[in-house]
Amino acid sequence: MKKTFLNLPVMITAVFSLAATAALVFVVFKPQPEGPTLMLDDPLDVPAFEVTSQAGEVITKENMLGKVWVCDFFLTRCNGICPVLGRTMADLADELSKTSSFDDVVLVSFSVDPEHDTVEQLNRYRKINMGAWARDNTALESELDRRWLHVRADKQEPFWDVVRDGFKLYVGPSEGDPTTPIAHSGRLVLIDRKGQIRGYYDGLTDVEIPALLADIARLVEESD
Repeated sequence: MKKTFLNLPVMITAVFSLAATAALVFVVFKPQPEGPTLMLDDPLDVPAFEVTSQAGEVITKENMLGKVWVCDFFLTRCNGICPVLGRTMADLADELSKTSSFDDVVLVSFSVDPEHDTVEQLNRYRKINMGAWARDNTALESELDRRWLHVRADKQEPFWDVVRDGFKLYVGPSEGDPTTPIAHSGRLVLIDRKGQIRGYYDGLTDVEIPALLADIARLVEESD
């Protein structure tokens, strides 16, 4: 009876072929974050900046590399859109706290009124508004303290240039608006771990928040 011997090179090739096929299937069929998206087709580089947080910590673009983060722009003496933006950011923090993969996502609120918004004023603002933001929920208050930064630049005009030229959002003197001395955008900005702007979202309604949460999930998956 004639013996049949296995061809070792052929077997090795077959094994590697099966492994490659399995890896390709995993990549193709790996579950992707669900939901709508508003991510930009072409990401924009975050501009260089240097600001100081309510805790007195210096924050720069380089400090934020490696983090997925969301920012908005506000001023503490605004009685127009800023309270709405604050509520949106607090609600966003609450939603992020429900998903463990979002534990490292950071929220940053940039003051566009640094001449008035000192570090002391930022802390006063947080203390005054924390009850409303956290709805007297101590767990949420702890989450806001941990995740959400309020920051200020040293000089107003140079920072306005950063907002306009780098973040591509409007800021300038308010014209006839009694609710605020400085007009600014109500958009939220999503930034990835590489320091790239990936999307803009309406911070004055909850209409685009589902897309923001879905896009945050995409960036967290993308970064792993």
